[in-house]
Amino acid sequence: MPQTALVFDPRDPDVIQRPLETLLRLQAEDPVHWSPLLKGWVLTRHDDVKAVQMNSGVTSDRLTPFFDSQQGEERAKLADLIRYLNTWVVFKDPPDHTRLRTLLNKVVTPAVMRDLEAGIAELADGLLDRIAARGDGRFECISEFAHPLPASVIMDLLGIPREDMEALRDWSMQLQPFLGNATSTGDKYETGRAGIVAMADYFRAAAEDRKTRPRGDVISHFVMLQQTGQISEEELIGSCILFLFAGHETTTNLIGNGVRALLQNPEQKAKLIAEPSLVAGAVEEMLRFEGPTGAVVRVVKEPFDMRGKTLRKGDRVYAMVNAANHDPEVFEDAARFDITRTPNRHLTFNHGIHFCLGAPLARAEGRIAITRLFARFPNLALASDTAEYMDTLTMRGVREMPMVTG
Repeated sequence: MPQTALVFDPRDPDVIQRPLETLLRLQAEDPVHWSPLLKGWVLTRHDDVKAVQMNSGVTSDRLTPFFDSQQGEERAKLADLIRYLNTWVVFKDPPDHTRLRTLLNKVVTPAVMRDLEAGIAELADGLLDRIAARGDGRFECISEFAHPLPASVIMDLLGIPREDMEALRDWSMQLQPFLGNATSTGDKYETGRAGIVAMADYFRAAAEDRKTRPRGDVISHFVMLQQTGQISEEELIGSCILFLFAGHETTTNLIGNGVRALLQNPEQKAKLIAEPSLVAGAVEEMLRFEGPTGAVVRVVKEPFDMRGKTLRKGDRVYAMVNAANHDPEVFEDAARFDITRTPNRHLTFNHGIHFCLGAPLARAEGRIAITRLFARFPNLALASDTAEYMDTLTMRGVREMPMVTG
C-alpha cells in the first residue's frame, strides 16, 4: 500500500487531544492516506467523505468481517458484542437497513420531536436550578448538565426510570471504547462485553414487563413489533441499546464541545447572548467546528478509485468527518468559529440512507441547552484551559469540563 512520510497515529496522546492538526496536514498532503496502524484508508477531504457516506459500493457492516477475522479468546470476548451490535440499523445495509429504518421512523417522528421541546426546556431549567442552588459558583458541565439533559429525554422516551441513569451511563461508558474505535484503551473487548451484557439484561427485563403491562413508551412499541413478527427479540434488545446509547452520547458531546467553543471565542458568545435568535445557526457551527462525530467507518464492497488510489474490496475506510468539516475548499476561513456562517454544509449527521435519525432531537436539545445555560450564567467561564478528550476515533468529546459561573 502507498505510504507517505506523514503518519497518522491515533494512539499518540497529542493526536487524541488535537487530531485536526495532523488530519489537516493529511488533507493538504495526502487526502487519501493509507494508515498501516489502522490498516485502512484515512479520508479527510469534504467531497471524499461525502462520497463515501453516499456510496453503495461500501458497506456499513464493519463488525462482521472484524469478528470473522478473530480467533480463540478474542473471538469469544466479542461474541456478545457482535450479537447485539449487529442488530443496529447503523451497521446494516439494505434490505435490512430499509426494514429497520422504516420501523424506527415511526417512533422518532418530527412531530414527536417537536412535542418534546417544552419538556427539554423544563429539564434544562431544573438542572440549572440545582447548580445555582449550591451557590458555590462552580460545576462540572458534562456530568451535571451536558449528559443528564439528553439522557433524561431518552430515558423518558424509552419509559425507564431516571434513577437508573448512573448505572446506564456506566454501562454506556464501558461500551464506548469499542464502539468509538479507541486505540490506546486497555481491554476494550472485555469491558465492552460487560457493558452490553448488562444493558441487554436490563432491557430484556423491561421488555418482559411491557408484555403484560404495555405503556405508551418506545420499549412497548418495540415489544409490539416483536410480538407481531416485525423484529426479532435480539433486534428488540439491540434497538433499545442503540436508542439509549446514540440518543444521549452524541448530544452530550455536541453540548460540551459547543459550550467550549463559545467560551473560547468570547466575541461569538457575546453575539449569541445579545441575539438569542442566532442559536440555530450557532448549533450548526458547533456541529461543524468540533462536532461529536470524529469519523464514520465503512468497508469496501466494490473496488473504486479515489484521487489516484485504488480502494480494494475488504479495505477499511475511515472517513474523518471533523477534518472534512474544516476543508478550505468548502468552508471559507474554516478555522474560524462563526455562529452566523452560511452556508454551512457540514457532514456531521451523515448523508444518504444513514442520515442521523436523531438529528432533529439533537438539534433541539442543543438549541435549548445553549440558550438556557447562557441565559442563566452569562458570565460562564472555563475553570481550566486544558481538557482530556476521550480516546475514540469515531466520537469526539471531553471527559470532564469544570466551569465557573462568574
